[in-house]
Amino acid sequence: MLARYLRSLGAEAGGHSVVSLMASGPLARELRQAGIVVSDLGLPAGAFPVRALRRLRRRLACEAPDIVFGWMHHGCLAALAGRSGLPGTALAWGIHHSLADIRAEKASTRAVLRALAALSGRADAIVYCSAVARAQHQRIGFAASRAVVIPNAVDAEHFRPDAGARERLAALCGIPEGSAIVGTVARVHPMKDHVAMVQAVASLLAAGRDVHAVLIGAGQPDGPARTEAVRLGIADRVACLDARDDVAALVPGLDVYLQSSAWGEAFPLAVAEAMAAGVSCVVTDVGDCGELVGPTGTVVPPRAPAAMAAAVDRWLEVGPEARAAAGRAARARVADRFSFRGYIDAHEAVYAGAVAHRRGLAAGRASRRAPGQAA
Repeated sequence: MLARYLRSLGAEAGGHSVVSLMASGPLARELRQAGIVVSDLGLPAGAFPVRALRRLRRRLACEAPDIVFGWMHHGCLAALAGRSGLPGTALAWGIHHSLADIRAEKASTRAVLRALAALSGRADAIVYCSAVARAQHQRIGFAASRAVVIPNAVDAEHFRPDAGARERLAALCGIPEGSAIVGTVARVHPMKDHVAMVQAVASLLAAGRDVHAVLIGAGQPDGPARTEAVRLGIADRVACLDARDDVAALVPGLDVYLQSSAWGEAFPLAVAEAMAAGVSCVVTDVGDCGELVGPTGTVVPPRAPAAMAAAVDRWLEVGPEARAAAGRAARARVADRFSFRGYIDAHEAVYAGAVAHRRGLAAGRASRRAPGQAA
């Protein structure tokens, strides 16, 4: 989402630079091609040694930015620590994760969350991509002041219905003509609960549905979905593809998009993209997923493969014409509510408000220090 936002700025993107905590990868290359300065600290996952903090502080001191925007939990903590030597620089946090149960997070992430909650009053703005995520974070102590919700945006011109997508997807995955295709786009992570998705597909097959599943994302070829499919004896019905750069050309070929996440989702961009592509969606009731699909999709409980299978079955039962009509409604919903223009405008307002807040605090401190002046 960050990369797409920055690229959407066009010539204005030159006013931004990006520091990645971990080693940079494909997204960094895309951003550099768009003229955005990208550097990285090369950290291993979950680690933030003192020497890296010093490098970050030196980097920020050289740039003297108007605002430092931490993106995701660990990035928020790094932004706070790195900005500590720049009292006149505004600090914003971007939260892209929901917290239905903090106990589901790793111990190191729980420690980061507790630190952020305790220090959240120092942020000049806290941006959540989900209203549910905002409420959940505030329940564990995140400051309510300066908080704002900016839902993710989708490029409805890039993700759009494509009559040739089904043939491409079927050829890529070896799916015979006439079979229903249920898919998802997500990296391998326990919170995505792809095992439940495979179990739902197994239930559909047992009920007589001619269905294939397609999972696209980093780690999928050797991930838990593949293992579960082998265990259930349906490996020939489950295609697991690694991350690809042609997803927009494949997603419109799905009959149903199934988002099976057990926790952690706030506002899943992949679901919004499937909606823009005109695909009917079944999502779990995590974060703002229900608000995202609204009446155009189906919401089921997390960790409930039987409910997922039943919801997918209902969408397959109504037939292609009804699914196409629902897909058109889904596309209209995201195009109307979650445009990039609105996303850009909302962030510009956050930047301006955060900088003004920081400058106001600095002016107040200067006034209190000035001799002979009232505080």
